[in-house]
This record gives sequence, C-alpha cells and structure tokens, in this order.
Amino acid sequence: MSKSTPEELPTPQEILKLCMMSSHESVKYHEKLIEKWNDPQDIAQRAAVVILNVHELYGKMAFVVFKMLQNNCKHPKKMRDLCADGTVYCMDCNADLSEDEIFSTKTPTLMKQKVRNRRKIVKKYAKQKMTQAKIAQKLNVSLSTIEKDIAILKS
Repeated sequence: MSKSTPEELPTPQEILKLCMMSSHESVKYHEKLIEKWNDPQDIAQRAAVVILNVHELYGKMAFVVFKMLQNNCKHPKKMRDLCADGTVYCMDCNADLSEDEIFSTKTPTLMKQKVRNRRKIVKKYAKQKMTQAKIAQKLNVSLSTIEKDIAILKS
C-alpha cells in the first residue's frame, strides 16, 4: 500500500460532493428498478425501496454537512488585518486572503501602511507606560494584535 501525500488526498468538501453525487445516482437507479418491477409484494422491490430511502437520507445528510463546512464569511474590509509576515487575513473566519481573491493590487500596500501607522502609535503609547489593554481599547483592536505589534517592535 503506497502512502498518500496531503496534496493527493481529497478535501472534505470533495468527499462530500462525491457522496452526494453517488447517492443521487443510486436513488435514480433504484427509482427505475421500482418502476420496472411494479410489484409491491415482491421482496426485491421492497428491498429497492429501502435502499432508495437510505440513499436519499445519506444524500441529505452529506448535503447538510457540506453546507456546514462551507465558509459564508464575506471578509468585510473592517475585519481584515495583516499577519507579521504580511499575509492578509480575515479576523472573522481566520481565513488567509489572497490578493487575487479579495484585494486590488493597491490595497495590500494600504494595509501595510495602516499597520505601520498603528505600530507607530503603539510605540508612542508604550513609551508613555500605557497598558496593552488600554492601547487596544484606544485603537479599537484586539489585545493579541497589540501584543504582536509590541513583540515585533521589540525585535
């Protein structure tokens, strides 16, 4: 048995799509069998009805799980921030956002400038011996963001 690398493995969404598709095909197949046999007393037709119902249920369950896994976040601009390495991410869903996906080519530069300005203000407040919590409150950002900024300023 060969080992699979993570790149070769399907995502959960792909697996669920395959489950929904195979369930749909099975339901269609069993519906045709039931129509063809058309004898409610036949044991094979009753088995086909049971299989049809089970596969319909599996398809519905796979669809529900698929919908739960889908990310419905719209990544609003006010919830975007930069990591220390310059990667833009959404603070709502914690997804990394690529430039092609969300931003025009000018926006990341603006985001970097915004972070630079925030760090200048953090540095100024830190020199005034203001606590990290008060700085976060004044700048309307999370405490973890201020902690990261201070750590970067110290390095």
